[in-house]
Amino acid sequence: MALLETQKLSINFGGLWAVKDVDFAIHSGQVVGLIGPNGSGKTTFLNIISGIYQATKGKAYVKGEDITGLKPFQIYQKGISRTYQSSRLCWDLSVADNLVIGLYTSQKSSLFDVLFRPRHCNEEIYAGVQEAMDLLCYFNPDLVDKRYVLTKNIPHIDRRRIEISRALVGSPSILLLDEPTAGLNEEETMTMMKDIQKIKEKIADICIIIIEHDMQVMKEVPERIVVFNAGEKIAEGTYHDVVNDLCVINAYLGGAER
Repeated sequence: MALLETQKLSINFGGLWAVKDVDFAIHSGQVVGLIGPNGSGKTTFLNIISGIYQATKGKAYVKGEDITGLKPFQIYQKGISRTYQSSRLCWDLSVADNLVIGLYTSQKSSLFDVLFRPRHCNEEIYAGVQEAMDLLCYFNPDLVDKRYVLTKNIPHIDRRRIEISRALVGSPSILLLDEPTAGLNEEETMTMMKDIQKIKEKIADICIIIIEHDMQVMKEVPERIVVFNAGEKIAEGTYHDVVNDLCVINAYLGGAER
């Protein structure tokens, strides 16, 4: 059984099918890349899965359970966590405080409680932060002494790492990464893809779905690549399969094989 599966998943905005009839499945421990031009439906697809948008038709399942139409916090409780292309960090809070916010959705406490209660009142919260901090330092050991540094004073690649570490608070079984390399230079992009591989090494059974628009970035990490164009899935397979697929070449790679 697939850990996450969609069947004919679709959404229509004012007569335009932003996502149309997408069948998709990912199993425990897999890393899958979603690629396609800007506006091809990749992020919208993740937004439906994570409950931000409601599907016009079709179904989404986690471990065989229908999650179609659930709210984002309910989707999170089913084991799906995500990051966004645009930063959702609070830049005037410390690294640790940003990680604490990640615990809000996995605790019964209010956001005020999570942020401001004394440590002895909720040891579980701070144990979770320590776990996230350990993962953050697994990406970059130099961050071990940056717990209380304001996030706005942290390099951009490390902010991306904070977002990923925060998304992993609560031990989700499915991690959705929407363009985790956005804003990074070429060297940082390669480092980030290695970081994603480190997640797999540390959490062997986690599923990871990565959105990217750069085909070359997808060359190493994902085991399988799904290509979107105009809201539809036009190809699926290994990197070699998709870069030599005629539909992909015509729609995405500019008409020349890579």
